[in-house]
Amino acid sequence: MKKVYVLQFSPCSSDNCGIGKYQENFMNIFANYVEIETKFFDPGPYKTRLMKKDEFNVVKHKLAKELESFDILHIQHEFALYSGSQFAQIINIAKSMDKKVVVTIHTSPSVILKSTQLSSFIINYLRQKWCHFRINKNHIYPIRKADLLITHNKNTSNDLNRYGIELNKILQITIPVLKLRDFKHVSTEITEKLKCSPEDIIYAMVGFMNEHKNITDAVKALKYLPEHYKFAIIGGMHPLDKGNIYNVITDLIDKEGLKHRVYITGFVESDDQLNALIREVDICVYPYSNRYYGQASSGALNLAFANECPVIAYPTDSFKELNEEFHPIKITDKPACYELAREIMLIDKDSLLNASAKFSEKYSYTNISRCILKAYQQLI
Repeated sequence: MKKVYVLQFSPCSSDNCGIGKYQENFMNIFANYVEIETKFFDPGPYKTRLMKKDEFNVVKHKLAKELESFDILHIQHEFALYSGSQFAQIINIAKSMDKKVVVTIHTSPSVILKSTQLSSFIINYLRQKWCHFRINKNHIYPIRKADLLITHNKNTSNDLNRYGIELNKILQITIPVLKLRDFKHVSTEITEKLKCSPEDIIYAMVGFMNEHKNITDAVKALKYLPEHYKFAIIGGMHPLDKGNIYNVITDLIDKEGLKHRVYITGFVESDDQLNALIREVDICVYPYSNRYYGQASSGALNLAFANECPVIAYPTDSFKELNEEFHPIKITDKPACYELAREIMLIDKDSLLNASAKFSEKYSYTNISRCILKAYQQLI
């Protein structure tokens, strides 16, 4: 087949962004293939989202110039990555040049486009209508112009279909598991901070903090667990998140008298250190909200698989979908902290690790990158 040339408009790992690391992992695989030549466009969305109109016009000119040498523009889409009409303008440049456009959708539109209902406060109703208008204009309508959309779960695929995208334009992939080079990097940070003894059991949550991850439920689960169970939060606040969740979590820890049983690492910059921290713990938990993560996928879960750590999660739609084939996740009966505590005590580690090993083999970056390369080739 003809060699394909792809320009990537995406965050990269230097942005300390999960999407950036996700796409950079694909780029590292693509570098080994003769069938594709690809590169990141610079500047990426973390820089452009802060630009004024004149600055962004310079970027648009540069993008059009670089895109002349490529067949495809591949854009990573998350609503917070684009200011105003920037996303629409980027797609319009590519389409005006007769280039193919691929967009990876990391969050379903329905997560942002909540239903508009007439309330007793007419101002709220009008504000919601204006929000819908802007999101449709700046995101939904441009998405429809793409030649291919990549999603990570059925709910997002079906949601896009409801917003007018044909299913034959959607490629649904599983977020891949990264095969780690080695386990040589070792950490004792968590066990030291929690003053762990050999009989202690540590469960952890991994990734950026946000209100949709129900971190408070993981803290509350300690109340139902014996004293030798301890909890680690491996991560800090996302750079784009202005929420108050960190204070909410720490206030709860203080209120419940759990400071001696909880440790928060804060943001971990080094991937080697992040993976080593995960290998310190016995179990990873993901008590995520179905309202948000039912239509958004999380790469943080795959970090547990990559580090051979068993996983317990709430019955979120995206997690139940991942569990259909190999059952690598122990899913609680109900999304409740008591149920989370019960499964932590009853966990069958060997069974989960065997299942996650099979999952990781099938859904490796190497295998999924081949699917994406094939999709690129079919477009041109």
